[in-house]
Amino acid sequence: MIVCTATLLFILLIFTPIRIKIDAKIFPATLRADMQATVLGIKVFDETARLCGKNIICNGTVETELDITQLNKGGEANLIKCITVDKIFVSLQNNLSNVSAQAILAENIICALITGVACGITNCQIASNVLVCSGESRACFQVAVSVNVAELSFFLLKQGVQLWMRK
Repeated sequence: MIVCTATLLFILLIFTPIRIKIDAKIFPATLRADMQATVLGIKVFDETARLCGKNIICNGTVETELDITQLNKGGEANLIKCITVDKIFVSLQNNLSNVSAQAILAENIICALITGVACGITNCQIASNVLVCSGESRACFQVAVSVNVAELSFFLLKQGVQLWMRK
């Protein structure tokens, strides 16, 4: 009986999803993005990335500079396959002095149509709105994703075997 209980608890921990909330603000005028990720209310990632030529300069949790031309290599396994998207909220915030009321109305209609179609073809909660603000125009995203330990472990094991077989 103790072995069965321990096995069930182990299986529960392996298949329990880890929920991650990602908040991102994209400023198109300055080619900058601010991102934060939290797990159980604890901030685990806080990053500011800006585009400078063909490089992405990251400041925050990870201090690095990435070359855009070398980001997408076709032969590598993709970690994004392990992630399940649960909720997406998009907020377009336009500076009132730069955008007319007709443009904001058109953005609202387009966002409503895209949200309706996306909700119809996906299995996640999607919401959007268009607002006016007094500061810099921006697009804000809030994404709730989940990943379970078993799927992530299987992916990392598969990646390790592929690297080992290449050597």
